[in-house]
Amino acid sequence: MYLTKKFLRTACAALTMAVLLATTGYAEKAFASEAVEVTEAEDVGFQPLNLEDAESEESEVLGEISDNIESMELPSGIEVPRQTRDVGSTDAPVFNVNGNLDEAYDIYLTTLSGQQLAFLKLESSNSDLAAIVCEVSAEGNIDLSAGVGMKANAGYGYITKPAGTYAIVVTGSDAGGDYTLYWNASNPAGAKYILNVKPDLSRVDLFYSNSKVCSNGANILDDLSWEYHETWSQPGGYRARDMIMKLSSAKGIYKGSFSSSAYSAPNALLVDVEIGSWLYSTSYYVNIAGDVTHEMNSIDPSGLKTPRTFGEGYADYTDHNFIIIDLDTFQVCEFLSPFNYFYTEQGGRTFTLNNLVLYPE
Repeated sequence: MYLTKKFLRTACAALTMAVLLATTGYAEKAFASEAVEVTEAEDVGFQPLNLEDAESEESEVLGEISDNIESMELPSGIEVPRQTRDVGSTDAPVFNVNGNLDEAYDIYLTTLSGQQLAFLKLESSNSDLAAIVCEVSAEGNIDLSAGVGMKANAGYGYITKPAGTYAIVVTGSDAGGDYTLYWNASNPAGAKYILNVKPDLSRVDLFYSNSKVCSNGANILDDLSWEYHETWSQPGGYRARDMIMKLSSAKGIYKGSFSSSAYSAPNALLVDVEIGSWLYSTSYYVNIAGDVTHEMNSIDPSGLKTPRTFGEGYADYTDHNFIIIDLDTFQVCEFLSPFNYFYTEQGGRTFTLNNLVLYPE
């Protein structure tokens, strides 16, 4: 999965240059000029984030089964027909289905390809209904005497299950009733913490380690990056700024509420960069009556030339450097770091972090 948030250029530098050259009549001279590489950093005011007041708490470690999942035994003398309502695909790891219990049981079959941490939820007009997960043997028999499940309207529950075929049996009182069954078994077993669960279980985000955070089975730390690109016009030319941070490894994973003067993410995942690939570049071009100035500056606010391996610089470990994911939109929304121009003194962007929770390995 490739997660990135791109702030696209507000103007095209190449087009701007072409228009300028055409209108001044100095195309040959301008194209012959080379950009001058600046050897000193911009004086933007490199400063710490000052996160001393953003205290963090640790979350509780997951067990193999949630507290609201319990053993449920169905009467073994009752014959249950082995048939399902249409759920699209019996091996789909994520699904929800609407039903009406007008018989003793409704049965839904699903297959797990490996050991998974399965999430289950049942909503109904009748709180006496229950969803029970039963094993299905190789011969196709449903074991009704060793199921585990939960009552309707009890939120979501989770349970670790090995590979195999399972029957999710919806049953309850004689009154029956309408219901919606939700199922998400897309993530492997072994997670330590729950990060985020959509109300319809369409997406479940779990923490395993600082190198593995899965969302519906995909590790979102793979190819995680943040990018910012901006070009703005000025008389006779343009200015541009480009910043890219691509994660190689993280030193910490947090969750909390983030807001700044540019973006708000009340449900945010913060990935603290340990090692990464870092690019910081500014460009200045102006053509005044054929007198062309073109400067390129690839030195970051700490004074080091980029692109470079982040984590090797003298100032890289003195602060947090968070790639922030908005868990509601599932988009990378910010790079909260002293190396981001907007959090320098000149950049002037303000922010707040609240309710930080640390997920230790």
